[in-house]
Amino acid sequence: MKLLIYSPEKYPFWRFPLWLVEEIRREFPSLKVEVNFGDQPLESLIADADVLISGRLSREAFQRARRLKWVHSPFVGVGNMLFEEMAKSPVIITNSRGVNAEAVSLHAVSLSLALLRGLPWAFHLKTLRKYEHRFFTEKFIPLEADEVKAGVFGYGEIGRRVFRKLKALGFEVRCLNSSGTKGCFPFSSLDESLEKINLLIIAAPRTPQTEGCIDFKRMEKLGGFLVNVGRGKIVVEKDLARALREGKLKGAALDVFEKEPLPRESPLWEIPNLIITPHIAGTSSLFWKKQWELLRENLKRFLEGSPLINQVDKRRGY
Repeated sequence: MKLLIYSPEKYPFWRFPLWLVEEIRREFPSLKVEVNFGDQPLESLIADADVLISGRLSREAFQRARRLKWVHSPFVGVGNMLFEEMAKSPVIITNSRGVNAEAVSLHAVSLSLALLRGLPWAFHLKTLRKYEHRFFTEKFIPLEADEVKAGVFGYGEIGRRVFRKLKALGFEVRCLNSSGTKGCFPFSSLDESLEKINLLIIAAPRTPQTEGCIDFKRMEKLGGFLVNVGRGKIVVEKDLARALREGKLKGAALDVFEKEPLPRESPLWEIPNLIITPHIAGTSSLFWKKQWELLRENLKRFLEGSPLINQVDKRRGY
């Protein structure tokens, strides 16, 4: 049985580590493990693979796969794999939901606290070599937890952890998800919820329902602070730039973007009360260790014929 690991990632941190390849070979000697870091196209490697570990899979490559039974993504988003042929096939997709949940939730809360305490303005004033005490007592007065009503949009593993962390810090928090289950408000109540909060943290997946849903009108309803660690295309970036410039939002922080890397010509770079982090919320020294724990369990289950953890609902997209 062939396991193909295809990891052409541009950034070294996200490339499948060789030590993990050796762990798989050692613990699962019955598998023929083949690794490629993008030296060859996936289409030329996938024909006889039973299992594929990769963060991407094109329609063309999928059509060349004759024996494929399971695809595992080392990441959470699998939208690039959900073309019609895959959706209709019996091939199982699993993702790495939960592996980076602690890191992303900590990043989201850190960005939120930075916004509420005015740190983007402090960083901006530092570049100007200005020691502006009056700025923080007149133009932007930092907030305390009692003044903040937060909303967590998306209540998967990341959203739940963000919710718990904010509650522990003394914030009033409400959660929103697609259906209103798990004690959350449903997506249909998004507009009403935005009028009752002043901090929105997005941890939702990109779906036809969520794509582009945070536009200028909804930013106006929010009127406070926006953090996105979910998917870039949930937020309309040109509307965000306008809302920040016109003072409709007090500040924002993005770790994900409509196009990545964020183009040098993007107007977002010039906005002082916008924090930009380069899609690194999920990075941590424990990422690949946790990835191995998930993979070990799922490889064991796959060889036993047992149900796999983190199966993606190919109709819903997550």
